[in-house]
Amino acid sequence: MCTVSFFKNKARIKFWYIVLVSAFVVLIIGGAIAGPSSETSKDNKPTETKTAIQSSAPDKKVSSPVTNGTLKVHFIDVGQADSILIQSPSGKSILIDGGDNEDGPSVVKYIKAQGINKLDAVVATHPHEDHIGGLDNVIKNFPVTSFYMPNVTSTEKTYSDLIKAVESSSNAKLQVKSGVKLDLPDLTAKFLAPNSSSYKDMNNYSAVLKLTYGDTSFLLTGDAENVSEAEMLKAGYNLKATLLKVSQHGSNNSTTSAFLKAVSPEYAVISVGKGNSYGLPVQQILDRLSSAGVKIYRTDEVGTIIATSDGKSITLDKKASSIKPHAPSASSVNM
Repeated sequence: MCTVSFFKNKARIKFWYIVLVSAFVVLIIGGAIAGPSSETSKDNKPTETKTAIQSSAPDKKVSSPVTNGTLKVHFIDVGQADSILIQSPSGKSILIDGGDNEDGPSVVKYIKAQGINKLDAVVATHPHEDHIGGLDNVIKNFPVTSFYMPNVTSTEKTYSDLIKAVESSSNAKLQVKSGVKLDLPDLTAKFLAPNSSSYKDMNNYSAVLKLTYGDTSFLLTGDAENVSEAEMLKAGYNLKATLLKVSQHGSNNSTTSAFLKAVSPEYAVISVGKGNSYGLPVQQILDRLSSAGVKIYRTDEVGTIIATSDGKSITLDKKASSIKPHAPSASSVNM
């Protein structure tokens, strides 16, 4: 009886041994067929596999903002004065200068005609009446996120009117100097001047802004004269631009040969009043631009000029705006 029991127990052990081995083999084969599971990090959270990363194609619209839209720069006809409206591809709106005192209502009307109901930034290039005169009216009519101006003051009423408007608004007041950038997600907007804290001539305090969108760029110079131009050259800034807003309405105090060579623009826009008593733009500057092969556009000849960039090239609309701001007399201009 003991012998029979022994053999029975031995048979049972052998049977269960075979079952266990078979189950182990099945598990191994099943795992091989199913393939490896997702990788898991040390904290047991699943991680993406290399295959998943490689199969995800890059979003061209994210890596290249050029595909998002167009950049528009409006050189508003304000006669012997300056006012520039910028519309970024993402819908941001920036105003640089606002013409003379009497231009304020017309500049406001022009901005509204573009479907704009707020301004992300307003820039006062320097406190001369033909640049900041209409800005107090603009600030009173639009919510403004940020206000930029060089660190310089004036005793003129136009300046005090602007400061009162800025102080009564809720916008942030920021100082303009070289290196400061505007917060724009789809293009680069960087101030290249002023580079010093003190100048003898107010014009050299001018905020000079360079816009870069894709392969195109705009250099907007305010009334910066040869002193400021020399500082920008000495600083080694990349001044190359597709379009140059000619400084100081085409005066021979600006747009030196060295500066023009560094900018090497395809287009030049001159904001100037028709028949002004200063004789601007001077022939010397016109000849210098023409000799460099630059195509010249003037507000006194064609009215408001709209430059449109798709990030690859710039086109200019020379048609006069149906909303033409008041052209101030030359006597109101600070030279």
